[in-house]
Amino acid sequence: MKITRYRVDGVQDSPPEPLPQQLAREDGALWVDMTGPTEDDLRTLRDVFHFHPLAIEDTLKQRQRPKLEEYEGYFFLTIHAAQPGRERNARLAWDELDIFFGPRYVVTVHPQAVPALEDARARLAHAAPGLRAGADYLLYTILDAAVDTYFPVIDRVDAALERLEDQLFRKPSARTLDHIFTLKRTLLQMRRVAAPLRDLLNGLTRRDLPLIQPHTLVYFRDIFDHLLRITDAIDTHRDLITGALDIYLSVISNRLNEVMKVLTVVTAVFASLAVITGVYGMNFARAFPPFDWPYGFAAVLLGMAGVTAVMLALFRRKGWL
Repeated sequence: MKITRYRVDGVQDSPPEPLPQQLAREDGALWVDMTGPTEDDLRTLRDVFHFHPLAIEDTLKQRQRPKLEEYEGYFFLTIHAAQPGRERNARLAWDELDIFFGPRYVVTVHPQAVPALEDARARLAHAAPGLRAGADYLLYTILDAAVDTYFPVIDRVDAALERLEDQLFRKPSARTLDHIFTLKRTLLQMRRVAAPLRDLLNGLTRRDLPLIQPHTLVYFRDIFDHLLRITDAIDTHRDLITGALDIYLSVISNRLNEVMKVLTVVTAVFASLAVITGVYGMNFARAFPPFDWPYGFAAVLLGMAGVTAVMLALFRRKGWL
């Protein structure tokens, strides 16, 4: 558990007072960050903050969609921060973050370290003293840091789409199809996270909430605007990926048609030659040209070459070659 108090006159890490006394103070905003949570953390949430058991239960469950729930005197939020992987194909993981937001405190609960929270701490250290002393601005900073992690993922998808377009028109392969479906899954995951979070911010900005001051409301609207841009970009990229999949299937189909066309020409040529050799090789009493003629075999070969040339000329004239 990491406790930080943000006041107008400075930032105080790990205040010496017990947590119940810190909650009773009215100067500044208190940020309690829990990684786990452990049994002691759960006891603190239950006995010190007196949070609802259902909200505490949600902190133990992962893979939840972003949501906003209102309880008596506080709000419970579930959000996600993106954690892009190192692969160039835009794979990513998600950090789930549960937040309790009260009049003078913000409690964050997460199962592992979240880089977005460290970014939020750095922003709060340089924020205006009058703003960071409010719990609503503290909540805004955490939400803004989490939403900002989506933009690098969008940039990765942009770069991956450019590489994908080059592959489609040069030499598409099974690996290209794998990249297409990887990007599609990534955008689907982002859509499942960004769209509910957008609705969550819309609820915060459009409701008359006593916990959010009017001068802080404009900051939440800025996050909402960012989420609108992100969801629009996701929808645009999904359309582009759908088009890329159609192009891939068209290119593969055209390539197959070209292969089948060549195979058809080869089959037709050798079929005609097989007819000639089959008829000439039949056990007639007298063949034409005769078997005993010295130039008979050469004449047959010459005739086969002539038939082949005529067929290839016809195929080329029709545009099959």
